[in-house]
Amino acid sequence: MMERVFWTFSPDRKAVLVVGDPVGVENEPVANGFFFGDEARGFQTQVDSVWDVQPSPDWKWIGFGRAYTVNGGRGTGDDRSIDVSRRTGIDTATIRAGSFASSSMSESRAVAQPGVIHIPDNPRQSAAGDSAAPKLFPIARGWRIRWTTDGSSLALGNRPGRAEDNEPSQTWAAMDPVTGALHGTLPSSAKLAEVKMTAGPQLGRGLPIDMSHSPPIEIQRGNQTFSIQSDRGVITLVDTTPGAGNKSGTRVVGAGIALAATRGGRYIVAIAPRSSSDSNEISVEPVVYTVTW
Repeated sequence: MMERVFWTFSPDRKAVLVVGDPVGVENEPVANGFFFGDEARGFQTQVDSVWDVQPSPDWKWIGFGRAYTVNGGRGTGDDRSIDVSRRTGIDTATIRAGSFASSSMSESRAVAQPGVIHIPDNPRQSAAGDSAAPKLFPIARGWRIRWTTDGSSLALGNRPGRAEDNEPSQTWAAMDPVTGALHGTLPSSAKLAEVKMTAGPQLGRGLPIDMSHSPPIEIQRGNQTFSIQSDRGVITLVDTTPGAGNKSGTRVVGAGIALAATRGGRYIVAIAPRSSSDSNEISVEPVVYTVTW
């Protein structure tokens, strides 16, 4: 098992989407998890067990493909389609028809279900919680997720042709993110938005990674400037405001090394020692530190 962490920032760098992407033996697909944080709107969320996730072009929506195991790989006696049907609201025939091989070494099969999160402008409003809750649709599609460039449709990728973690989708269906209405194909005039993701170091048993130091990251909060520093395995915030006579003291964020941070430093993407691990697990893991000022 290996894992990489990917992240992307909104154009103003105040919001970040972070994806933990593990990969199985022989590059077999393993479900991901993602974290989203927006320091301007004061909103954050985390969702596990997804195949793919993408922010809308205006960063007001998150689209994702939820991952479910339909067969655990031990033949017909390990058929979980009835349980998946109860959890997704999709009938078992559609689940089986939409499932795909998730291993090249067993009979494991999986399925995707599309979902969205509408990011509230003000999470403190009374109805914001309902708006921001993940909304899943009874559709067996979404191995890959994209948005159209105008943000009007969520593009759902067809199932993979091979049981490989990075296998692309060859065809796309369009779904209305508000109503869940599904159209068999994308309009011929539609273009898919491409989100550039930054890749962190590859993590795995036996893969070397320097946890003692990483380059500093400069951030600004109001009129103050800070440097996020990673030395001797500890991440700290150091006040670097020019000419300030009353600087705040150095603040410890947590263990590990910092990889990236939002503009104001509320969310710090990092690699940290795994809190509990055994000899079969990777000793470090991707994390997101939330800094409260």
